[in-house]
Amino acid sequence: MPDPVDPITLTTPPRPRRSRKFVLPEHHHDEQAHERAAVHIEAFLDGPATPPGRRPADEQRVRRPLELDTRPDWMAALRHEGARHARYGRSASVLLLELRGGSPGVDADRVARTLADVILAGARETDRASRIGAVSFRLLLPETGGRAARTLAERLDRAFLASPEGQADGIDLCIEIATAPRSGSLEDAFADAEQRLTGRAAAAASR
Repeated sequence: MPDPVDPITLTTPPRPRRSRKFVLPEHHHDEQAHERAAVHIEAFLDGPATPPGRRPADEQRVRRPLELDTRPDWMAALRHEGARHARYGRSASVLLLELRGGSPGVDADRVARTLADVILAGARETDRASRIGAVSFRLLLPETGGRAARTLAERLDRAFLASPEGQADGIDLCIEIATAPRSGSLEDAFADAEQRLTGRAAAAASR
């Protein structure tokens, strides 16, 4: 007869904790089924899906503020692009945009914000837009020659004039273009364009 077992020494083995189980679909050896299985595995590892009708937080559309460089940022970007042109001979242009005039009842800041929206809407991801004064803007155009820069300037001018603020009494948008020459610096071309812009302002004031 076997020895009696002391009931005190009996212990119930701990029940293993149940974990989430993943079951491969049938025929997982099939190529298409294998691709479907990979999708199931990724969904399993990623956890619960986003409830229907809701977008993940990082995909929800939000209105981003105006992304305009300040004067120090602008000067640094101009020097960097000027050095790149000098070293590699790459094309580069700058648009100088300034608002002039306006009747006493015109909100100058609102007009400037409209122009900023027009510039940002027309600029490319590689361009650098800057607001260097209350009504002064600069747009740096890497890899852009004089003809393409003029086309963009005309497009921005039309877009601004089509806005209600652009049609305000006495408001003028002045645009000058600086394009890096084959033999010369972008900074010198930009300085010449600034002088032309200043001369236009002085001529308009003397009328």
